Amino acid sequence: MKRTIYALLAAIFIFILGAFLFSPQIQAQPQYYNYQNVGASNNNFPLNAAAGKMSQWLFLPGDFNQPAPLPSGKKITKIYLWVTTGGAATYTNLHILMKQDTLTAFTTGTFYPGTFDTVYNQASASITGTTGSWLSITLDRAFVYDPTKSLIVAIGQCGQTGSGQTIKQNGLANIRRVWSVGGCPFTPYAGGDGSVANFGVDVVDATPTFALPEILYYKFLNNPTTTTVKNYATAPPSGTTTATLLGHGMTAPGQFDSCLVGTSLTGTGSTHVLNTNWTTNVGTSSWTIGMWLGNLSNQTGTSACYLFGDPAASSFRCFWAGAGISTDTAILLRYTGMPDMRLPLTTLGSFYVHFVYDSATSTLKSYKNGVYVSQVTWTGINLTGTGPFKVGGYSTSANSIQTGMKLDEFRFYKRALGQAEITATWNANLGVVTGVTPIVTQVPKEYKLSQNYPNPFNPVTKIDFSIPKSGFVTLKIYDALGREVKTLVSENKTTGNYTVDFNGSSFSSGAYFYRLEVNGYVDTKKMLLVK
Repeated sequence: MKRTIYALLAAIFIFILGAFLFSPQIQAQPQYYNYQNVGASNNNFPLNAAAGKMSQWLFLPGDFNQPAPLPSGKKITKIYLWVTTGGAATYTNLHILMKQDTLTAFTTGTFYPGTFDTVYNQASASITGTTGSWLSITLDRAFVYDPTKSLIVAIGQCGQTGSGQTIKQNGLANIRRVWSVGGCPFTPYAGGDGSVANFGVDVVDATPTFALPEILYYKFLNNPTTTTVKNYATAPPSGTTTATLLGHGMTAPGQFDSCLVGTSLTGTGSTHVLNTNWTTNVGTSSWTIGMWLGNLSNQTGTSACYLFGDPAASSFRCFWAGAGISTDTAILLRYTGMPDMRLPLTTLGSFYVHFVYDSATSTLKSYKNGVYVSQVTWTGINLTGTGPFKVGGYSTSANSIQTGMKLDEFRFYKRALGQAEITATWNANLGVVTGVTPIVTQVPKEYKLSQNYPNPFNPVTKIDFSIPKSGFVTLKIYDALGREVKTLVSENKTTGNYTVDFNGSSFSSGAYFYRLEVNGYVDTKKMLLVK
C-alpha cells in the first residue's frame, strides 16, 4: 500500500515538473493596455531595422482600457510592446520620448512638431523579446499621465545588431503612426497610416508622499546675490530666509545644477563658511540632515575639513577626516559625550549622505546614496546652541571645505526620515519631483538656446541654454561646411539653466555654428572666432 502511494506521489511530482519545464513561459503582463495580439500588421519598425528607425504612435484618451481604464493621478514607469517575432538585439542610442496633446490625428509625412520628454535614453541597450508575448522596457524617468489627453510615444534607435523584434499593430482610422526613412538623424517618411502598436504600461501614483525639509534647504541656485544663499525650506525659521556666504563660492556642476565650492586651502570657519543665520534649536526632537558631497580628494594637509556644525550645541559637528589625517577615509558626525557616527567611503567620488536621529529609539543612522550603512546609540541629545549653525565650515579654529571641494542639496528636516523617503529623495531634485514649487524662478518656462558671449570671441566663449524638462541633451559645434568639430554636451540633464564654455584655441579663425537638441527641441546659432 505504501509503495502504491509513493509511486502515485512520484508520478504527480513528475507530471507537475514536466508541465513546468515544457509549458510556455509565463510572461509579464502590463497593468493597462490597448490591445493584446490584435491586428493584421506585424511591423519591423522601429526595433527590427538594422540601419536605425524611429516610429511615432498616437494613443487617444481612453485607449488604455484593458483590463480597466487607466485612471488619473498616475505616472508611467514601464512600457510594453506585443511582439510577434522575438529575439535578442543590441541597439545604438535607443531612446523613448513621450508627450501629451489634444490632437486626434497626425499629419501624414510629418513628425509631431512639439517638444517631448525624454523618458529613456541608452547609448547601447540590449533588448530581448519572446515571440508572441509582451516586451517590456523600464523607463529612466517616470512620465506623469493625463487620461484626458492623447499620448504621443516616439521610439527610435540608430543601429541594430542581432535579432530585432516585430511589433503587432492594429489598423485604425486617421493617421495614428508616422515613421522615419531610416538611419540617424531621422527624416520623416513621406506618408503615415492608422497602425497603432499593441501597447501597455505600468504605473505608480503620481502624487509624492514626501515633502521639502522644514528647517534648511540650500540648493545654491538662483540666490539673491553672490554673497547670500536662499533657504528653500517649507517653513524656514525666523531670520533664515537667506544665509550669508563668506569666502566660498558657487560653481557647476553640483548634484543637479550649481553647488557650494571651497575656495581656500587654509580657510577657517570665520572667513570661509555659510552662516545660516539660524540659532540651532531642534532640542530633543528627531531630525535628519542630508547633503551631497564631491571632490573630497581635494583635501590637503593633516586637518579635518568641516562640513557643518554649531560649536555651542555640545560641539555638534560633521567633518571629512580624509587621507590627510589617517589611512581610514570617512565622514564623522560628533556630539559631545556620544559615540562618533562614522561613515566610511569606498571611493572619493560624489555621493549623498543622510544622518537620521530618532528620539523615540535614541538611534542615529547613516545612509549613503539612499542605502542604510550603520547606526549608533545617542541618548539625551538636546540639539540647542547659540548659533549660527554653519554649513561648509564649523568654527574659527577649524578648517572649512577646501579648494574645489563641493557641497550641494543641504537639507535639514525636523523629523526622522524613513527608508522609503530616503530612497525616493536622495537623488531627486526636490524642486521638481515633489509637486511643490517653492523655487519659482528655478524651472525655465521654455526651451532656449542663447547667443554665445562674448561674440566675436578669442579663444573662449560661453553658451547658455535652458530646458524646462529633463532629457538627453546634445550641444555640438560645427564648422562653416557643416562638419561636426566638437561635442560639448552629450548626456542626460535635469531641468534648469546651463552655461557651457567653448575653448576655440585649437581651431582656426572663422564662423562656427552650435546646435542644441533635447526632447525634440532643436536650435542652431552662429558665432565668430577671431584670432
